[in-house]
Amino acid sequence: MSQLGRAVAPSVVAAPPPPHRSVRADPVAAIFLLLAGAIGIWQLLVPWLTTTAAASAVLSGAGAGPAGQLTGWRIYRALRAVPAPSSELSWATLAILGCAVGGGALIVLGLAMMAPLNHRPLGAAALVISLLSAAGALWVVVHARMVFDVGVFSLFGQTTVGWYLFLGSGLLGVIGSWKALSTG
Repeated sequence: MSQLGRAVAPSVVAAPPPPHRSVRADPVAAIFLLLAGAIGIWQLLVPWLTTTAAASAVLSGAGAGPAGQLTGWRIYRALRAVPAPSSELSWATLAILGCAVGGGALIVLGLAMMAPLNHRPLGAAALVISLLSAAGALWVVVHARMVFDVGVFSLFGQTTVGWYLFLGSGLLGVIGSWKALSTG
């Protein structure tokens, strides 16, 4: 054989192609996505704010739950019940519910990570969902004065576990989807 006009021995012509990596499950990405999805849903069910933060005109109709705390679902319902909401309140409402719906999608994608298939398309979908969830949480933080009638620092002083689940769902989803994208 010849290579560019020079004679080359047959054993030196070309190296065999690299062996194809076998496609397998990605349990680490699955754990991160399942955890992100679970806390995305749980943020609706656990308390977000103490009663002192409920003095806002926006949340006055929400009603306090057990031990005087407002759950994410009650905050969603209160924001939804505002007669003529501003665009900030409408987007905050969508962010709260979108985090829970995105959490359900992340659970499905996390379960799919346990199947032996190419995880890149699923990881890309999980990344989009996680980034939207994180963007919604950032929107609520930036517009805390309009949504909760308190500043950002006062808001963090009055929050409980549900608020942190809301903030962390998108971030954990980004980690899990990044892991799924990196393994292929």
